Amino acid sequence: MKELVMQIAIYTIQLFVLVVLSYIISYLKQKLGDEKLKQAYNMVKNVVLAVEQTIGPGKGADKKAEAVAYIKKLVGNTLTDDEINILIEAAVKEMNMVLKKELQ
Repeated sequence: MKELVMQIAIYTIQLFVLVVLSYIISYLKQKLGDEKLKQAYNMVKNVVLAVEQTIGPGKGADKKAEAVAYIKKLVGNTLTDDEINILIEAAVKEMNMVLKKELQ
């Protein structure tokens, strides 16, 4: 019974995160425009993958700090800190979902 409750809680949290990310992505699309958002997201995703590759598993705070610093270096003042954080979280979520599917 506890396992069932935990599974339901995990799925609920995942659903909540996906809903929140979809609203945030929608907001960014309005602000940046679709094409610029796609370019920014792809760039952030590549940076996240590169940082994951160089630092390895664990050390989430260190990896995020390095990713943020590198992204700021690439984009300058084009994106705010909040926008960078949102795009990083979306990229990490996508990466984790892909890894989870591959492991199943």
